[in-house]
Amino acid sequence: MATGDEDWTERHRPSSLREMEGNGTQMRSIRRWLDKWEAGNKPAKRGILLSGPPGVGKTTLAKAIAKERDWMIIELNASEERNAAAIRKSATRGSQHISLDAFSGGTNNDGKTVILLDEVDHLGGGFSEVSEDRLERVISNEEDGPVLVGDSGGKAELLRLLSVTEQPVIMTCNDPMRLWGSGRSWRRNRDRVLSHAELVQFKRAGNLDMRKIAHRVLDSEGFTIDPGALEQLLSSNPGDLRALVRDLQALCSVSDGHISSDDVGDLSVVAVRDVQVDVFRAMREVYSSKSGKDANTVLLNSDKDPDQMLAWFAWNNQSVFDSKSLQRISPAMEMADRSLATKFTNRAFRSWYWGSSLTSQSAVSQNPITSDPYLGFPDFLRRGGETWRSRTVVDKMASIISTSKASFREEIWPILLAVHDDSLGGDSSDFSISVNLGLSVEDHLALHGIPKSSKEGKSVIRSFDESARETEDEVVIETAEEVSTNEKRSDSNNGTQFTLDSY
Repeated sequence: MATGDEDWTERHRPSSLREMEGNGTQMRSIRRWLDKWEAGNKPAKRGILLSGPPGVGKTTLAKAIAKERDWMIIELNASEERNAAAIRKSATRGSQHISLDAFSGGTNNDGKTVILLDEVDHLGGGFSEVSEDRLERVISNEEDGPVLVGDSGGKAELLRLLSVTEQPVIMTCNDPMRLWGSGRSWRRNRDRVLSHAELVQFKRAGNLDMRKIAHRVLDSEGFTIDPGALEQLLSSNPGDLRALVRDLQALCSVSDGHISSDDVGDLSVVAVRDVQVDVFRAMREVYSSKSGKDANTVLLNSDKDPDQMLAWFAWNNQSVFDSKSLQRISPAMEMADRSLATKFTNRAFRSWYWGSSLTSQSAVSQNPITSDPYLGFPDFLRRGGETWRSRTVVDKMASIISTSKASFREEIWPILLAVHDDSLGGDSSDFSISVNLGLSVEDHLALHGIPKSSKEGKSVIRSFDESARETEDEVVIETAEEVSTNEKRSDSNNGTQFTLDSY
């Protein structure tokens, strides 16, 4: 039976919330939010942020809402330009008026226009606003006027959209931390967004939900499947609904109306699924696992490399284990750290393997304090990651020592940060390193993580300027002394030594 060339993920995309499987609690919360819009009672938070791994139905949900309620939809995704001007022109302005359906001759004049911003965690830059004058000139396409590149001002305009919209705004993301940013102000950024939008965390679908979807797709296409074959297919799927539908399409394309276990086995031979487990889920699975082998497999499939996972364990072990357990696993953690460091001296050594294996073995060797431990983002991984701190220094120093920015950021930048860390003995009033490296006062402040506009930053700038003037005065005095000495030498040699003047 022919299956056609059409993408089944589009052909079988749910057209209503009733057809969505899994995340029942989240669905009920979203439905209550939608009902308020439909009843004309705008909710306190006019946006929702759907967070979760790829393939769990976040974008599908937004489109299903529009279809089910006969609402119009404005969609901006990560492949389009999403700077402040693009969002203002395409979304913000449309969100402040009645539904676009009223202008298109639609029958539902009381409907809404859903504003869908897909993958907002891929918006670059910070939350700095673009001036209204510049924004309007960009939107009006004035000749020789200013331009906005990339995602400039996109996050700030997103906040504005959420605060002024008269239409429901739905945003999707895989990792909300990327939206907040990894700098010192990430909590403030999070609170600013969540004061206008409800965060709804989507989880991967369970086997029961995936069975329902598989049978619905196969029934619609006129195919049957052996129960064992379906279980075999689901066992290799971590809950990615999009991947499930694509697997079914691939199986049906080589099957004659019925899918057997042999068909699923043949597919697994030729197809390798590229699935990564998010770090929080990976950590929870490792801590709850009783098998070092299983725990190590989870780590190898996580979305963090072993260097980062070691940092996550070092941070979260403190709240997961008691002091005696920490003492027992300390040698293994230390060995993992040393093995990872060998990648800089011996690339043949399997440092990543041992870095993962030792941390996973140590984590499962002890019993957690609680079955549901609190896991947090390691604060020390945030330090130095702020764009305003790293950009200028990395660019300048990479050029000075003739290396790539990536190499400098990975190998030298952490050392510079450690040297200037106040908790490790760094002193913002000591300019010797910055001066010897040829760095400006702004670079010096960046190394210490001090904002230029802060009270401390202004004090450091004054001290830096005074130090620079003193250095200039010393240079002038030294130069004058050298000139005087040379003149005396010249006078003493007038009778016997030719000079340019005498010549």
